Order: sequence, then structure tokens, then C-alpha cells
Amino acid sequence: MFILSVLLTAAFMSVSGLRESANVSEARKKLDEIEQALYGFAAANNHLPCPAIPGNGGVANQPNAASNCASSLNISDYIGFVPSTTLGIKGRVNCDGLLLDPWGRPYRYSVANTDTGNGFADFVVSGDISAEGMSNVTASTIGYRICNNTLQNCASASALSIVSDNAVAVVFSMGSPRANSSAENENAGEGGASAASSCGLANYELGNDRRYYSSTRIEQAGSEFDDIVIWLSPNILFNKMLDANLLP
Repeated sequence: MFILSVLLTAAFMSVSGLRESANVSEARKKLDEIEQALYGFAAANNHLPCPAIPGNGGVANQPNAASNCASSLNISDYIGFVPSTTLGIKGRVNCDGLLLDPWGRPYRYSVANTDTGNGFADFVVSGDISAEGMSNVTASTIGYRICNNTLQNCASASALSIVSDNAVAVVFSMGSPRANSSAENENAGEGGASAASSCGLANYELGNDRRYYSSTRIEQAGSEFDDIVIWLSPNILFNKMLDANLLP
């Protein structure tokens, strides 16, 4: 019985590992699709979409017309979920209309709300990306910082651990459900930020600042990390806009 138990445990772990590997590959493929769709949307519409909110059918939330990403969430209006319907991305969605990753959790999406002085967030308003200009794409104006050292606070991280200090947008999968760790809470859950479901699901954890972690998988107790994070480079975005004759 002992030998059989050991063999069954090993078989289960092998199958579980294969399933997790397949989920990671699927999530990375979908994140790449989302990234390309965001660049394509910007080239076609001269701005990036606002995030989606629960119950909005995966449509970019922009109730204030061409002004800002105003929403009813108790967080920044620029932190939310991938607007899969607006981007035309297929995939499994939940009853809130949010695009789900392989673990059944909605993909998160944040977009820069920097403004050069016209009163509106430049990256979500048609025509204002050209007003931003490369000279203004700095940490002080964009503010999405990506760190790759989950053992220190990204707010005071050394230059060696900063992967990007000028991300225009951040998209990520939260990976498999697990106990919260300080590393993963930097991306979603920090400060208790959450969005209420419109269809009776549990509240969705969200980020609460302009800092994100991106690291290889970590299994260390208390520092577990399996989020898969991507971000949009302002340089690539501006190049896409140039190719579309939308800049300068």
C-alpha cells in the first residue's frame, strides 16, 4: 500500500506539473495577444483604451467621453481589467464579462494617466499621445515602475532591480490561486484595493499604486510568486504611432 501510495502521489504531481506548465504557456500566449491588440488599437484609434470594470461586458470604461477613465471603482480609474470586447479578443469570460486566464482569474490591466497640462490623461485621449512627447516619458510622468527583485520594496528599489520606470500600460495574470504573499500583493491586493462583482462573485483584488513586480516563479514560503506580467514600452508605442502617421 505504501509503494502504491508513493506511485500515485508521484503520478499526481507529474500530471499537476504538466497542467500548470500548459496553463503558463496558454497565459503567456494570451498576454502576447493582448499586447499586440493594445498596440494595434492605439495605431487605429490614436489612443489606448481605458480598463474594463465588472459588469461592463468587457468594454473599455470611458463614461466621460473623451476625458478620462472615470469609473465607480474605489481605486484609481486607470487600474482595472483587460477590455477584451473593445480589443476584439476572444476567450473565456465570467459573469462580469471579464476575460479569464487559465486559472479562472481575470486578466488585470492598468494604463498611464499622465497629463502634460490639458486636463485629460494623454494616453487614453485621441490625439494627446503626440502631446506627451518622448521628452516627457519619464518616471515622474508615466510612473509605472516594474521591479524584478521581489525581496525589496519596489518604491525604494535600487536601479539594479528596476526593469522599467516608464511603462505606458501593465497587463498581468495572477496565476494560480494561493495564499497571499508580499510579492504578489504588490501587483494585486496591496492596501486592500478591490473591485466589487456585479454578479455575486467575490470581490476582485487590484493594485493600489504605480509599482509592479515581474520575476521568475518563486516558491519560497511568504514570498511565493507566479504572476505573469507584461508591459507596454513607450518607445514601441511611439514607433507604432509613427508607422501609422499619427506622430508627430
